[in-house]
Amino acid sequence: MIIGLLRINKAPTNPEATPHRLVEAGRARGHQVIELYEPEIVIQQIGSDINITHQGSPLPKMNVIINRPGYVHEPGLHTVVTNALRSAGYKLINGGELVAATKSKLTQRLHLAEAGIATPKFALCRTPMRALAAAKEIGFPLILKVAFGTHGKGVFFAENIETFLPIADYLAVRDGNPVIVEEFIKEAGRKDLRLFVVGNQVVAAMQREAKNGDVRANASIGGVGSPVELTEEEKTIAIAATKAFDLQIAGVDILRSDRGPLVIEVNANPGFEELERATGIDVAGAIIDYIEDK
Repeated sequence: MIIGLLRINKAPTNPEATPHRLVEAGRARGHQVIELYEPEIVIQQIGSDINITHQGSPLPKMNVIINRPGYVHEPGLHTVVTNALRSAGYKLINGGELVAATKSKLTQRLHLAEAGIATPKFALCRTPMRALAAAKEIGFPLILKVAFGTHGKGVFFAENIETFLPIADYLAVRDGNPVIVEEFIKEAGRKDLRLFVVGNQVVAAMQREAKNGDVRANASIGGVGSPVELTEEEKTIAIAATKAFDLQIAGVDILRSDRGPLVIEVNANPGFEELERATGIDVAGAIIDYIEDK
């Protein structure tokens, strides 16, 4: 089988996003893995035909392409490539139209609500004063999040009005985009769960704990992963959240609350090196196995 691996650049700055484990796992199973870099793809109209090239050569035939959407800004600049690949007849993993919805925290949160997926209480606000009104209603302490961000960047903890207002003012001046004002789940103990979904199955999971002095448990900024036993409810909500965005591969982040599991994010480009380290599970192999089965 010939497997394509599509990403936005050759050298991701975050080790968790590197695709080398997928390349390794695919080749270990006897498959050819072709690494594709989005900036090197050219979509050209010639007469009534659309031709796609990569690094100046015609795009080769592939059985499947795994899309690793590692961008953190306006998704429309990137989905044109996956749209063109689908139109050209390529089969994509994580290449559907709803992938774009996962790249904006604002759009993602609304889509989860529409799908009936439980999340922390939240409000989407554009001005600092509206955000403050929402914050008072939700209650302190709380979390502020920007529209686009990854690896915990753009996530702020506000203990009270005095800490909240300078953050809200700064975000309004910086880009003018709406912010998410989100309930802080105290009983989660500054820990969250990362569930890795492949197809209709949770193949691995870990508990992530924030480093001292932080509320963000992301492994890329110092959070530490450890094995965890999941409830059936946690598995079910992770699979439902993955399906809500028409993903085949997803990292679903969940908080344990007094009212049950709450989804805080669905990641269409989940890293898994820390997850493999913490659990000893061959996540890359599980992805290749899924592709073989399909």
